[in-house]
Amino acid sequence: MARLTVPKVPAFVQELCRGAGVRLRTFKSAEEFEREVIKFLKAHDILYLSTSRNDAPRCTPVGYFHTGMTVYVLSEGGGKFANLKVNPKVSYAIASRIDGRMGILEVRGLQCRGQASVISMKAEPEKFFRLMDELGLTERLKKRGVKLPQFNYRFIKIVPRTMRILNLREGIYNVTWTK
Repeated sequence: MARLTVPKVPAFVQELCRGAGVRLRTFKSAEEFEREVIKFLKAHDILYLSTSRNDAPRCTPVGYFHTGMTVYVLSEGGGKFANLKVNPKVSYAIASRIDGRMGILEVRGLQCRGQASVISMKAEPEKFFRLMDELGLTERLKKRGVKLPQFNYRFIKIVPRTMRILNLREGIYNVTWTK
C-alpha cells in the first residue's frame, strides 16, 4: 500500500502561491497522486537516469516509455548496464524547461528512486518482444518500415519505490509517494 508524505510548506512559498493566485493542493489518496505522476510522465520524454557502482555515480539522459508509473528505457548498451549488474538501485529525475523564466513557481520536476531490472532481447526474446508490443514500439517501427537491427537491445525496467513531485503552478509542493 502506497502512502503520501506532505511536507509543511514554508511561509514564503505560501505567500508566493497566494500572490500568484495558486491554491496549494492536498491529495485525497495515493491514487490521485499516481494520476498526477502519470500525467507528468506523459508530458515529457527525457529523464536523467542515475546508476552507481563502487561509489561512482553515473547520470545518463535517456528517452523513456511507461506503463502507469513503471518506466522503461530502451538502450543498446553503455556503462549503465555494468552498474546495474552490481547495483540495481537507481534514481531518475525529469524536469520541465522554464524557458528563461525565473522563480520557484516555474519549476516543475519529478524525482524517483526505484529498483531496476534488465530485459534483454538476446536472453529473454519472448519477454522483450511482448514488451515491445505492449509499449506500441513494434507498431511504430512497422509503420516506419524499420526493422530492429540484430543487436542485443535491452530494456531497463524501473519500478518506483519513492517519488516526489514539485509543480507549484498546479499547487503541488514536494509531495512524496512511498510504496
